[in-house]
Amino acid sequence: MDIGTKIKNLREDKNLSQSELAFELGISQGTLHNIESGNSKKVDFLLMDKVCQFFDKDFEYFLETKVVNNIHENNGQVSCEDFTINNNFPENFLEEFKKLVEQNHANKKIIEDLKDKLKNKN
Repeated sequence: MDIGTKIKNLREDKNLSQSELAFELGISQGTLHNIESGNSKKVDFLLMDKVCQFFDKDFEYFLETKVVNNIHENNGQVSCEDFTINNNFPENFLEEFKKLVEQNHANKKIIEDLKDKLKNKN
């Protein structure tokens, strides 16, 4: 199941329209429609962070997984073992994504602090 389908299922589970979820995420309804329908193959990291926070899901939840049968032949004997492959992301993809999310949270804190200082000045 792809990211768009997972987002759509979560949205429907919460009985939200595309317009309602798009508003919560700060995107247009058309953008959300394109993501859910698979027309948009790229989803911004910051948007995925918002999606993860809104639905209280880890990023790993949205990774597409495939079960593959690995067949081994050894002297006429065949054995199978199932294993899972997660997309073909670079090895450090999750670490880099987590760093971006942490940086985003730190930036939000800085912005809130600056807003507070500005309020106190006025």
